[in-house]
Amino acid sequence: MPGAVIRVAHLVSHPIQYFVPLYRELSSRPEIDLRVYFYSDATVREFYDGGFGRRIRWDIPLLEGYQSRICRSATRTDITGAFLRCPNADIVWEVASGRYDVVWVHGYAYSTAWLAALSARAKGASVLVREEQTLLERRPWYTRALKRVALRALFSQAWGLYIGEENRRYFEHYGMPPGRLFATRYCVDNRFFQGQAARLAPRRREVRAALGITDDTPVVLFCGKLIDKKQPLRLLEAFERVRRRRRCWLLMVGDGALRPAAQDLVARRGIPSVVMPGFLNQTELSAAYSAADIFVLPSAWHETWGLVVNEAMNFALPIIVSDKVGCAEDLVRPRWNGFVVSHRDVDALADAIETLVADEPLRRDFGTRSRELVGEYSVEACADGIIAACLAARGATQT
Repeated sequence: MPGAVIRVAHLVSHPIQYFVPLYRELSSRPEIDLRVYFYSDATVREFYDGGFGRRIRWDIPLLEGYQSRICRSATRTDITGAFLRCPNADIVWEVASGRYDVVWVHGYAYSTAWLAALSARAKGASVLVREEQTLLERRPWYTRALKRVALRALFSQAWGLYIGEENRRYFEHYGMPPGRLFATRYCVDNRFFQGQAARLAPRRREVRAALGITDDTPVVLFCGKLIDKKQPLRLLEAFERVRRRRRCWLLMVGDGALRPAAQDLVARRGIPSVVMPGFLNQTELSAAYSAADIFVLPSAWHETWGLVVNEAMNFALPIIVSDKVGCAEDLVRPRWNGFVVSHRDVDALADAIETLVADEPLRRDFGTRSRELVGEYSVEACADGIIAACLAARGATQT
């Protein structure tokens, strides 16, 4: 029936703090009726995060403002595991029998997603796939061969929701027709973060002092898990080189397996002006961004996007990322709002940091452009893309 509300079932591994604003926005749109199914509800309560190496509890509500369904299997499942894990049979059954028009799966690393997609097609529903992988990492030949077969089969029956240009290339590489691809670019709640930036700006000196920053020299910020792929030790090495010549601070927010090694490196080499406050929860992160002057994400592999970059841009920060960060092509325009450096080149990383540390007008100009650019990566724009895909997919199914 033309104009009828499209019933959408969305399947995702667990409640993810970054996705909540998008679900709320989609739930406000009259074109669709959205219900979200989680394979696990572990993140709603305190849980162990292997990357951070500690138990955490998110301090924001993860299930408010949209319809969700916690099936029985989700209450008994943690967030680890992948394809070979026992599927959530109750979720597959409920989605298959729910008369949904569209089944939207996030990722393909779970057997539940594949079974739900198969059952949806058997019932005449359309399938949307949102996936964040890129071609920046070269997998073993046998992995590529398996994907070439499996993903081409899946993508032949689905519509793709790509999060950025590197991800779009991934979809096309594995057979998704360009005409069935829709831009649903990764985003954060820009309104919230820009509101926080405005609220904290008059208190910048106080915020910095609370973090242990005792003067007004530039602050370089890293925010993430202190693990190998993020290269915190390489960042420390680059910062040490800059700090020999320029007064500045390094604020390393996060926790993880490499925190003791990072602390040991700072102590052994006597690197000054390094502050490591540890893990900051969602309501605490804005203080770190507000205190900073430059944001750096020097990841070495499998950084499929990097949503902390979106967050930092809302605070008008210039950005330095490595060439292995998935959002680099979308969010960092070299010498316009930041720098993209080789993930192997500590000299290039140090040079980029020093360029920005030494030039306040350049930092200000780059930061202004960052904030302008991130406005295009909004929750509202992402929701528009998802709804456009739902309408197109459902229309194609009905013809």
